Amino acid sequence: MIKYLLVFCCCICAHFSVIAQDSILGNWKGVITQDDGGYRSEYEFELYLKKEDKLITGRSYVYVDEIYAEMALSGFTLNDQIFHFTESKVVRSRKLPQLEWCLKGAALELKRTGSGWELRGRWQGVSNGGNCIPGEIILKKVVPRV
Repeated sequence: MIKYLLVFCCCICAHFSVIAQDSILGNWKGVITQDDGGYRSEYEFELYLKKEDKLITGRSYVYVDEIYAEMALSGFTLNDQIFHFTESKVVRSRKLPQLEWCLKGAALELKRTGSGWELRGRWQGVSNGGNCIPGEIILKKVVPRV
């Protein structure tokens, strides 16, 4: 009896692990903040994530007013609770002459809330001008609509 209970518990844990892993995939929207000294304190931020083999890849979008950047990224989940990602290049952008885009990296915590899935954590980055002023990322999973 204990043997069957143990097998049942393992199956349930494996099921929830797959649910959490698949929950990272898809569209995320929210904000990215920048600590004091940045161009703006808050920008709109989106992630579009898909799975390629064991790697999670996709695009990030940051925008405010008439400026924006689309960046390629890749990442992975750790224990189905933390999403680590790194942006590798700016795919396209529009910016002011004095502005440099940051290629960011972060470890975001994946949480289930009353209103759905949330990703949240601190980011750091680099630009052609050196280290960027870091900040926080706060995203909600976008529920697909028909």
